[in-house]
Amino acid sequence: MRLLNKILVSALGLSLLFSQGLTTAEAKSHDKKSKTADKNKNGIDDKWEKKYKLSGKNVAGQDNDKDSLSNLIEYKLTLHPKTADTDKDGTLDGQEDRDKDGVGNLAEIENGLDPLNPDTDKDKIKDGEEKDKDGVLVSNKVQDLEIKIVTADKKSITVDYKVQKKKATLKVKDTTGTVTNETITALVKELQEPNSKTQEEVVAALLGLFKIEGPFGIEMEIEYADGKELEIEEELEDKDEDDDEDDDDDHDEDDHDDHNDDERDED
Repeated sequence: MRLLNKILVSALGLSLLFSQGLTTAEAKSHDKKSKTADKNKNGIDDKWEKKYKLSGKNVAGQDNDKDSLSNLIEYKLTLHPKTADTDKDGTLDGQEDRDKDGVGNLAEIENGLDPLNPDTDKDKIKDGEEKDKDGVLVSNKVQDLEIKIVTADKKSITVDYKVQKKKATLKVKDTTGTVTNETITALVKELQEPNSKTQEEVVAALLGLFKIEGPFGIEMEIEYADGKELEIEEELEDKDEDDDEDDDDDHDEDDHDDHNDDERDED
C-alpha cells in the first residue's frame, strides 16, 4: 500500500514538473514572437518603419500625411502614416474616434486622454462624457478656432485659439481696437454650450461680442473635440447699420403714403 502511494506521488510530481516545463517553454516562445526590433529606440517597430519606408532623425515625431498625428501615434493606433484618411471614410485620422468615447483621436492626445481607452481614468464614465473644471463636456470643447475679419476700411482681426498639451493657447491681432482675449474666451464658452450651433447662431454670437462698425468680411473655422467642424465665409453688415436702413425704409414708406394722401385731397 505504501509502495503504491509512493508510485502515485512520484507520477504526480513528474506530471506537474513536465506541465510546468511545457508552460515555461511556451511562454518563452510567445515572448520571443511578441518582441519587436527597435534599433533607434523611438517606440516604433523597425519592420513597421520599413513597411512604410519611413526614415530620418525623428521618424516618431514626423507627420508625413499631415493629419495632425505623429508617426508614433499612427503606429500605436494601427493607422497608415502616409494616408491622412486611412479608412477612406472622409474623416481625417486625427478626427476619427478610435475608442468610440465621443472624443477624436487628436483631441484625446491634446487633452491628456488615451485614444485607445474610452475611460482613461477608469471611473466608469466615458471620456467624452466627462466634464472639465468649467463644467463643459469634453466632447463639446472647442479644440481649434481660427477667425479672420477684414473691415471696409482695411482694418483686421485675426484669432488663433488651440488646445495643445492640455492647455489652451490664444493669439489675437486686432487693429480695430475692439477685441480682447476676454472677448475670445467668452466666444469660446458660448460656442461650447452646446457645440451644435448652426452657422447663423455662431455668427449671431460673434456679432454680439465683437463691436465692429460698418460692413466686414469674415472667415471662420471651428473644430470641436468630438470631430465636428464648421467653416464660415461671409460678408456682413453690422446690426446698427441694418437698423438704420430699416428705419430709413420705414421713413420713405411713410413719406410716400403722405404724398399719396395729399394727391387724394387735391382731387
